[in-house]
Amino acid sequence: MKNEVNITGWDFSQLTEAGRMKETPLPWNYHAIVKSYMPGVTRMLDMGTGGGEFLISLAPLPRETYATEGYEPNVKTAEDNLTQYNVKVISGYKDDALPFENDFFDLIINRHEFYEPVDVNRILKPGGHFITQQVKGNCDDTIIKLFDADAENDFTEWCLSKAVQDLRGNNFKLIRQDAAEGFTEFTDTEALISYMKVINWIVPDFSREKYSVQINKAAGIIKEKGSFKSTLDRFLVISKKLT
Repeated sequence: MKNEVNITGWDFSQLTEAGRMKETPLPWNYHAIVKSYMPGVTRMLDMGTGGGEFLISLAPLPRETYATEGYEPNVKTAEDNLTQYNVKVISGYKDDALPFENDFFDLIINRHEFYEPVDVNRILKPGGHFITQQVKGNCDDTIIKLFDADAENDFTEWCLSKAVQDLRGNNFKLIRQDAAEGFTEFTDTEALISYMKVINWIVPDFSREKYSVQINKAAGIIKEKGSFKSTLDRFLVISKKLT
């Protein structure tokens, strides 16, 4: 029997490399897109860095690189991982009042993190770029439905059109916008449980004992169909702050 794994940050590689968890491939390459905007950048911000895993993959980094992380269990992991890259990790901030000066960054990147367009605009230099890959508000509703959970989700209406509208209303020019439907796929229940314990707002009161019936249902779906699929629709926006 396969075991539950201990995941730190947003590093699911123990599951993905073993083929126990996989995501529907996207029609864009977020990593390549960000890299293409990095030449000439001297100040960059990675919003919601997790454990810093994605930011490290972009090295070499701009001379002044910062990262924010608002999820307390990830902060030390990010600090430990990013120290050798001279990245300053910021925590304990408010989303609508990030602790940076006006017109500070050349490039701000954001992968699956909440943001306030007005404050992103404030800290980005005129002509600077904001690149974000977001998860649509219906994320993991398959899990929520199976576990009959009262999920902590205030973003059910979050989608590409809303993000575009908000950015255009806050002095951004849209360069690219794209969306893709997909799933996170689990091939065993222990992989699903490992995921749920990290993304712990999906089923806030999760325990094996309380949800044994639902876990067994998931196991039955995996036995019948080969995997359990959880909704994962994503979208991409590349924008530029107007002068």
